[in-house]
Amino acid sequence: MLNNVSTGINAIARNVIINHPNTFNCELYRREVLRVSDGSTGGAPTMGGMMVLSVEDESEITWSLVGVGYALSAETFQPSQMMDRRDANNGYADEIRFLVEPEAIIGDAGGFEVKKDDVMYLVMGVEDSSPRIAYEIIGIETVVNVPPYVPRYITNRRDDLDIMDPTSSDD
Repeated sequence: MLNNVSTGINAIARNVIINHPNTFNCELYRREVLRVSDGSTGGAPTMGGMMVLSVEDESEITWSLVGVGYALSAETFQPSQMMDRRDANNGYADEIRFLVEPEAIIGDAGGFEVKKDDVMYLVMGVEDSSPRIAYEIIGIETVVNVPPYVPRYITNRRDDLDIMDPTSSDD
């Protein structure tokens, strides 16, 4: 009975995120390990006799598209520190929170679950050549403590992964 509240909040949040005027289209990518096991462990490849802790410990990776969706900044107008000359600000945070919804619902074709360590690209336009700004999901939190939880994603900027023109071969 109590989970009807969070189920309703999730449904309302999905509608708000998809239809909000400040929502960005986004693409989510996930790392995949290219290195294979030697067969002695019977599972994941090992490094120095121990299991690899996560994909971020690997150097041989590839990125695969998880899916497309919508991302809405969850803390748009926060105060920030001014520079000494008071002519610019330093930004308000190293971490930025987003509400993210897949275009398709989980269970439908194209539906997916956002996970920690995924990289989200905010698409800055409607053209195929529109720039894509990268954010890595470093954590997942909730403000509604009743399952099914209403997730909010903590991200860090990843300038090294930005794509200025996806149609060119330079990036």
